[in-house]
Amino acid sequence: MKTKPYYKYSDFSLFHGNSLEILAEIPEDSVDMIFADPPYLLSNGGFTCHAGQMVSVNKGQWDVSNGLKKDFEFHLAWIEACKRVLKPGGTIWISGTYHSIYQCGFALQVAKFHILNDIAWLKPNASPNLSCRFFTASHETLVWARKDKKAKHIFNYDLMKNGTWPEDALKKPGLQMRSVWSIGTPKMIEKKFGKHPTQKPSDLLKRIVLASTKKGDVVLDPFTGSSTTGLSAYLYGRNFIGIDSEKQYLDLSIKRFEELDKNMKNKLLNVIPSYVSGWTDKYFHQSAFDIQLKSPNKNIVNFLSKFRPKNTITLYRGIHSFNDKNYTGVESWTYDKKIAERYAKSEKSGKIKEKRFFPSGILLDTTLLSDIEKKYLGYDYEIDDKEVLILKK
Repeated sequence: MKTKPYYKYSDFSLFHGNSLEILAEIPEDSVDMIFADPPYLLSNGGFTCHAGQMVSVNKGQWDVSNGLKKDFEFHLAWIEACKRVLKPGGTIWISGTYHSIYQCGFALQVAKFHILNDIAWLKPNASPNLSCRFFTASHETLVWARKDKKAKHIFNYDLMKNGTWPEDALKKPGLQMRSVWSIGTPKMIEKKFGKHPTQKPSDLLKRIVLASTKKGDVVLDPFTGSSTTGLSAYLYGRNFIGIDSEKQYLDLSIKRFEELDKNMKNKLLNVIPSYVSGWTDKYFHQSAFDIQLKSPNKNIVNFLSKFRPKNTITLYRGIHSFNDKNYTGVESWTYDKKIAERYAKSEKSGKIKEKRFFPSGILLDTTLLSDIEKKYLGYDYEIDDKEVLILKK
């Protein structure tokens, strides 16, 4: 690309400029998923209610309507630019209110996308209607579409059906996820460094990223704003490209991203204060059984083990990152006791030579999930094979 990133760290890249111009520099068929929250084009001098106060709906010149025809031409142009960079099986999500979503939906059809779903994002804590002349707007619509009707797209059905979604009162455990999602607006912690006028909650983007991408995929947001899309992508091991015309929001994105990265590297380790110090170089690449026997810090094993189901045994191995040689972590997974005993005999006899190592990450027992999330993170997580909790560096 000719345009240099405004900011780049690892697999997280931000670009400042016009979305159409930046998209034109991205290689064709190179992006796996796009999330777009385009301007609603409703800055018309009116007022709305926010946090119990009457505030202007004006967001900036970028959100001013230029009339029905030109507004549609704008949406069609960026949607066609997104289609060029998407892989054949790639998908696009577009979020909007009734002010813009119907134009976007028609533009998708004109651009010959194949529409997969429309999602009603229900806001249980939506702002009230000040005029009392029509129904309170308490939802936004998400349209999900695939570039090529004949191509196969990513949909992680099992995770959507069987995953844990505590933020959504409508999602019933073990049942198919439906097209109405009850997710609150962004939490205060998500606005710590400032807010974008159309900021989306991390719980919403977490679900979208997990539903329609896999590890290593490229996620793009052509109107990245405060980069909630990018934070979710980074958390789950996806590559991210964000574009925005406003430097103030890119700067906000950087602050949010750097705090996330810092939390994942440092703050989380305080869950168990002696976590890192208990696993030194001499334990790298040794078996889980050896580490349990030789570890100078038995507390972590005892602490984690008390959460495991009955008749199972949780195994641990010290690991280090291939990306950061100074980084120390712990691998854990849970087996039925009989299976664990067979594994131990095979490992001791030398039959098992291949060891599982992760390129980066901190791994803890999944049963600690709720405690970690409530006390320390405010961010999200990933479950791999329903056995380990992976928190990306």
